[in-house]
Amino acid sequence: MIRLLEKYDGSGLRNSHYSRVILSHLSAYGTGYGFCRFYEITGSRRAGIIALFNGSAAADFTAGGRITREMKRELAEFCDFQQLETFELPKELTTRRGIGGMTAVSRRFFEIAPSESSEGIFSPEPEYVFKTVYSGADADYGLWLTDTLHRINAGKSRLYGYKTSVLTVRFVFGGRAYITDVATPPEDRGKGQARALLGGTAKLLAADGFKAYLSAEPDSAGYYEKLGCRDLGADKIYQRK
Repeated sequence: MIRLLEKYDGSGLRNSHYSRVILSHLSAYGTGYGFCRFYEITGSRRAGIIALFNGSAAADFTAGGRITREMKRELAEFCDFQQLETFELPKELTTRRGIGGMTAVSRRFFEIAPSESSEGIFSPEPEYVFKTVYSGADADYGLWLTDTLHRINAGKSRLYGYKTSVLTVRFVFGGRAYITDVATPPEDRGKGQARALLGGTAKLLAADGFKAYLSAEPDSAGYYEKLGCRDLGADKIYQRK
């Protein structure tokens, strides 16, 4: 059974990427917004949690939670009913066939090693970050800005830059900091800016007690291997066909 939670304090989740995604939504918005909702997967006891945020969702099982075949089927039905654009969850929560109507995209996680120096790392203006990351894409600046500033004000997100390169620290939880949206303008690529930005950001985060990591699809995984990043394993994220 999947049931909407009117209140949720984040308890019971393990320390995993999926749980950190869930907790990042919870810490930023709580349970009082229609676009950010939390559900429990339950049988005789709570077995998992789902966070739904603006058409995307993340799910994870609770510590000691037992996932049944029926729960996996209900998760797939939930995804179809909500018409999710993306869904990230551990393989233990999916059936052998995956999730109907969605494509499984492989990705790998890498830990970013801190560089010796964070010199030159700065906090860029949000508008510049958005233009650099989403240049030519159909993205809503107002929605992105509202969400990004909300998370930054909650102390769970950060923006960093080095020269013209930018990235977003999407969240910091459980001793880990998740990096997304690493971008460099086309004319400045190949100059080592992204390398310096990643290493310098990892150094700043390490000083605050967080290990930096990110996910990469197969076509970009080789770049992080060349940087000497530690491979943390692979999974699949589901995207609407």
